[in-house]
Amino acid sequence: MRKLMSAVGAGALLTAGLFVGAAPAQAATCTLVQSEIYNGANIIAWSRGLEGCAGDVYWEIQSGDSGTWQVADSGTTYYNNQVVSYYGDVELPCYLRLYAKFGTQEKLTQPARNNNCAG
Repeated sequence: MRKLMSAVGAGALLTAGLFVGAAPAQAATCTLVQSEIYNGANIIAWSRGLEGCAGDVYWEIQSGDSGTWQVADSGTTYYNNQVVSYYGDVELPCYLRLYAKFGTQEKLTQPARNNNCAG
């Protein structure tokens, strides 16, 4: 009889959410990653992606070559809990910054001068 009462008591605690193991799982954190631009001797590099989730990230490479910021290239890339490195040089604007958006999260890098640009 005691065992039956113990089982009933544990069941009641589980139902009430008071039993230690009965806590609901918390949702995973989803973070948009957009690194600052690395300006090396012969390369421009950055990283972008998602940590803790998967989805499509909208991105832009913005050019400040004309004195105002304009979109030089843009697109959408799917990331599955990954951060990817990107590299470039002559194909990128001489003065650039990067923008990324995922849901309500937005990132905008500090501008960087590309010493290897074609302009």
